[in-house]
Amino acid sequence: MKLQTFKLTLAYRGEDFYGWQRQDPHPTVQLAIENALRKIYGKSFPVAGSGRTDRGVHALGQTASTQLPPTHPPTVLLRALNFHLPPGVRVLSVQKEKPKFHARFSARGKTYRYRIVNSPVLHPLEIGRAWHVPRPLDLASVRRAARLFVGKHDFASFTSNPGYERESTVRRLRSIRISRKPGNVLELSFDGDGFLYRMVRNLVGALVKVGHDRLSAADLKKILLARSRASAPPTAPAEGLYLLQVRY
Repeated sequence: MKLQTFKLTLAYRGEDFYGWQRQDPHPTVQLAIENALRKIYGKSFPVAGSGRTDRGVHALGQTASTQLPPTHPPTVLLRALNFHLPPGVRVLSVQKEKPKFHARFSARGKTYRYRIVNSPVLHPLEIGRAWHVPRPLDLASVRRAARLFVGKHDFASFTSNPGYERESTVRRLRSIRISRKPGNVLELSFDGDGFLYRMVRNLVGALVKVGHDRLSAADLKKILLARSRASAPPTAPAEGLYLLQVRY
């Protein structure tokens, strides 16, 4: 029987998993979906994600692709997957795709959101959902500094070692939008053609230093041009990061 390519759109809670990619025997999102498919079809089918998310990182619009027998229409497959998945992950939609579609290699861009609670007290319902930064941040300075990163740059200073060889550390950020929401929540949205390992969290860590007047925009530019991770501030915590959308 010829297999059909399916595109899955997913949401999950980062704290429930050791990230996206399989790390047997630890629970990961990829393993959870492949286990659910095994229960549905009685055999194993590999699932590819649009990219890795670390342990603790959330997703509101992760994308996966897989090739399956065309025995179940998308509406039935959606219900069956969610029936067999653990509560921390849900498939939001299932679509048939062209045979060559691949969640990672067909992607044209992504949007990430990072949430910061910038108030003296962290609301209990925000635990695990945002980075608590109690000291006030100079939002105007953060916005000005963020403009340095928009465009095509070598982000070697703002990526961590992924454990494998990369062809390039040059990426293009289309925009960085920063807004203040009720409850003193800051949302930083990063839209780009592609992202390096921990790139968003490293950028956020540096921007918070600017907001606390511990780095200037000029310092940030020097760090960017240095192309050395050792020259940059520490990484922001995983729990504030959300994969919002993957573009195709």
